[in-house]
Amino acid sequence: MGVMVTLVLRWQGFPLGDLLHLGRIGWVLVPMLVGAAGNLINDYFDVREDRINKPERALVGRTVKRRVVVVTHWGFSAAAFSWSAWLSSEASSLWPLLLVAVFSVVLYLYSPVLKGRGAWGNIAISLCVAGLVAWGGMASGDWAEPGQGRSLWILAGIVGWLNFLREWVKDIQDLEGDRVAHHHTMAMHLTALQNRNGLLIGMLLGGLGMLAWGTSMPLSWWRMLPMLIFFIGVVTTTIQQKSKSVSAWLKVLIGSLYLLII
Repeated sequence: MGVMVTLVLRWQGFPLGDLLHLGRIGWVLVPMLVGAAGNLINDYFDVREDRINKPERALVGRTVKRRVVVVTHWGFSAAAFSWSAWLSSEASSLWPLLLVAVFSVVLYLYSPVLKGRGAWGNIAISLCVAGLVAWGGMASGDWAEPGQGRSLWILAGIVGWLNFLREWVKDIQDLEGDRVAHHHTMAMHLTALQNRNGLLIGMLLGGLGMLAWGTSMPLSWWRMLPMLIFFIGVVTTTIQQKSKSVSAWLKVLIGSLYLLII
């Protein structure tokens, strides 16, 4: 999260030297605090399914006490709110504080409420990921100006869409644990063939979006080559129905988008 935001800040012309200021480094650290708090509280809620889906990584209630997780979650959240209030004051805009509030509520409600409602949980998480791009654009001050933020919003849309596909893949991986926890994810309502074909269609749409965005920027073809290679990897492993590999390829594909804005 921190790297994603830093690259967007640089792309939008934010002077990275300003991040040496204790307050302004919050543009990078606040999303990290919100994300960490969200991961903690969802590990707290997902104890049963994590012990089935990821037994080697299910540490809550074993290595880490549940009350420690809750206290740390609220500590990170309080720090993020306080820091975002300072950023809002400096930027003369309520958007940083409002975004942190929305992100925090969505991440808190994801496991106990949103995850069990079909695609809604996936959409909510993907909007938060897309919001990281918008967050990085806020610091430049031009993100809301007509014509200034067009590339920024297109990138946010593409990143959000690819993350939605990745959340779908993760639901396919976690089918057994989600059934035990009575979560009704989108993947559970579809057959294996429907999941595969739906993902393929979604990836082709995402590929078209990435191609259109990439060619609209002054880039040489070789800089887009990693994106093409990773896209082929995503499509190939999806056809082979290797969900763990698809998730990994989608991660690096999203990362390749940020290589284009360095």
